[in-house]
Amino acid sequence: MRITVLLGGPLRKEAGEKHHQFEMELPPGSRVEDLPPRLGLSYDRIKMIMVNGRGATLNTDISEGDRVALFPPELAFNTFVSLGFRKESVEKRKKQGA
Repeated sequence: MRITVLLGGPLRKEAGEKHHQFEMELPPGSRVEDLPPRLGLSYDRIKMIMVNGRGATLNTDISEGDRVALFPPELAFNTFVSLGFRKESVEKRKKQGA
């Protein structure tokens, strides 16, 4: 199955990738936990995981066409705060009828 992977910050360089976002093939039935070894990353370098824009864990199943984002500890907090802020902004606009 084919998925899209996004590596945040220094993970791209650590994995030896030229682009922060790329496609890769995985066998059917794969989980997020299968990605780090295939990318040459250690599990302790991954602090935040998202699959299709939602929080995920290493045990999360991956399906054809999924988008998996991995963030290192140094970016995870900023990413979490940014996503929370964005969510609040969207909810506020909905309440205002915009």
